[in-house]
Amino acid sequence: MWSQNLFFVKTAKLFLLLGFVSGAGGIFGCAPAVIQTTALIPAKSHEASLLKVVAVLPFEGDGGENFAAEVEAELAAVNIGDKQYFTIVDRAKITKVLDEETTLAQSGFADPSTVAKIGGMLGAKGVYTGVITASHANDSNYTDVRKDCVQHIVRYTEKGSAYKGECISWSHYTVPCTKRTVVFAFAPKLIEVETGRIVYAGNYEEKQSSLACSDSSTPIHGSYELLGEAKQFALNRFRQDVAPHYVTFNISIMDSTDGITSKQAINKFKDGLAFAKNNRFDRACELWGEARIITEGSVSLIYNLGACSEISGEYEQALDLYEKADRLYNKPDDMITSALQRVANTLGQQKKLKEQIQ
Repeated sequence: MWSQNLFFVKTAKLFLLLGFVSGAGGIFGCAPAVIQTTALIPAKSHEASLLKVVAVLPFEGDGGENFAAEVEAELAAVNIGDKQYFTIVDRAKITKVLDEETTLAQSGFADPSTVAKIGGMLGAKGVYTGVITASHANDSNYTDVRKDCVQHIVRYTEKGSAYKGECISWSHYTVPCTKRTVVFAFAPKLIEVETGRIVYAGNYEEKQSSLACSDSSTPIHGSYELLGEAKQFALNRFRQDVAPHYVTFNISIMDSTDGITSKQAINKFKDGLAFAKNNRFDRACELWGEARIITEGSVSLIYNLGACSEISGEYEQALDLYEKADRLYNKPDDMITSALQRVANTLGQQKKLKEQIQ
């Protein structure tokens, strides 16, 4: 489900959410089992993530001042572990400075140097502002076809009682319908106060729609409700670009006993799978480790222990184990290839993520 270029951080092991999802074939069936886990990945905009004391100025466009408060709330809601990630300049302080510095405020916030001056007065390291580029609803009318049965075959029970059988003749008619579509788009930018540079700029557009016909059991959603949904989706994307965030992904687990020559090791391996199924990955890893002491040649054991290391944040060890599992095969394996790529990308992003969360 998640892209293989997901990035993790060692400290994220404190926040792992473990779950076991088995395929239709069951834990020992043909479908591979997976461990579902949550991990921290870095912001897409590294420079934006490093400016953690921020102010949000009014956005241009209809409802821009109120939307600035929504952007502010989105940034304030970013928490890594139990710590708030951004320090947000109080809105009352922003209002006070803008009221006092009327010349700067009236010049608008398109000029980065003006925004930087205001940010300096506010004690911010970075200032967000921008433009609402779309915020509108549109209704389109159409018709949909319905049909009613006008004639059934008459069937009879064994006792001779008549009843309706399948339909053999239909009547078609149309009903009026409406589709409501709301579009919301905004283009934020972040100005670094110290340099006056635009260190981040984005463009986010989201659409939400609802439809209903004259015979629908539920009414069409209101424009305000749809606008709120579109805004939130756009804000979610913005938040992921400027701050580290948690994602959920799956790590496939092997369940084949091939290469396990000892009955005792097979039992430990299967017991480990059972523990994993019951959200006890700690005990599963312990049992697989004990099984590997008894037998060395199992791809499944080595691979699963690699998954244990990956989930606990020991990525170099995970990569070593996945590579060992890979060398035991004489042809590429999709699960191992995926794991190798995922962990290699993880290791490549550790420095960036550590800088963002320090």
